[in-house]
Amino acid sequence: MRIFFLMCLASLSCTANAEDAIETEFDADLTLALGFFDGESPREHSPATAEASVSGRSSYVLENGVEISGNFTFRAQSDHPDRAGFSGSIIYCPPQMSGCATLNGMAPRGAFSRLSTQGFDDEAGPRASLERAYIEVDGGWGAVTLGRDDGVAARFFEGGPTLFDLARDRDPILDPSGINGVRTRNDISSTAEKVSYVTPRILGLRAGVSYTPDASVRRLDLDTARRSSTVLEPELDDAVEVGLQLSRYLYDQDLRLRSSLTWSQANSASSAYEDTKTTSFGLDLERRDAFRIGFSLLNSTNGGLGDYSSAAIGGEYWLGDWRLGLSAARAEDDTLNLETKSLTAGVSRDFNDNVTVTAGYRMNEAQLDSAPIWSDFNLDQDGVLLEVRIQK
Repeated sequence: MRIFFLMCLASLSCTANAEDAIETEFDADLTLALGFFDGESPREHSPATAEASVSGRSSYVLENGVEISGNFTFRAQSDHPDRAGFSGSIIYCPPQMSGCATLNGMAPRGAFSRLSTQGFDDEAGPRASLERAYIEVDGGWGAVTLGRDDGVAARFFEGGPTLFDLARDRDPILDPSGINGVRTRNDISSTAEKVSYVTPRILGLRAGVSYTPDASVRRLDLDTARRSSTVLEPELDDAVEVGLQLSRYLYDQDLRLRSSLTWSQANSASSAYEDTKTTSFGLDLERRDAFRIGFSLLNSTNGGLGDYSSAAIGGEYWLGDWRLGLSAARAEDDTLNLETKSLTAGVSRDFNDNVTVTAGYRMNEAQLDSAPIWSDFNLDQDGVLLEVRIQK
């Protein structure tokens, strides 16, 4: 990593003139996700969830071709109050009751899954966060980023389409149901401060590595810093991520092939947990304006108290201006003996360059195998999902 920093500094000092002036661009996004669920479930769904974001980028190209850029993303979000940041409890099972997962008299949390059988002391209301703020130096030898950003394991993710952009059935950003427990994206460090290096693409293949000193942060998509007095925390740090990503166009078949293989490891400051090691693989095939299909798989040691494994598959078919989609996702968290799964069918349309409307039907299930007979351990939600996204 020191070598890469020296390469960056050498590139910056080689010239004092720029080929072009500073270029700046801004993007804004507003998404509303509405869920109307019914079924045998004590978990109340959140009828309306929403997110607004503003992103910006300024870049400067030096005479030797090296590009320096500053990037930021600010987001405001109102998600399910019990599951903000994918944390919290899907099924309540207090540690003092027989059959519930317990460790040292407290409810354990999956180090990767971030799930527990015990909720937080309070509900989360609307939140806002500077999600990304980093500097990137990009040259012929690759790109180095420093600051608040995703790690390469998350950035390299490839997998099947989900039709819904934010209210998706795996790695959800908005979850009106409150019982989605599927993560196939190898995101161990969220957007904590880190340093990353990504190689140039060679025959469509690139590699990358990231290092995050402190992986316990409070972010919108993955809150790893929220605490509860009854939940044992893994306290992750020194997270290392490595990954390979392939993107090739197969001319004979008129197909775009994308694939990724990633691995991550994070240490735990808690003696109750072991290091968390996670591996993921994804594959995606697309024929432009015709169809797209893919899948993703993930397995994590989850802190050593029981593995977390997940799988998702999805497909889309273009019919004129419409996209028809079908996807399924499933996860098992052996730390909690929890299984979650969902099936989604829907349709989406871009009405113009700025507005996309997606509607569908989703079936959600969650099962806590070790829960005692008296508890509400079988969750079942079926219903209509509507997502409206406006981009500028």
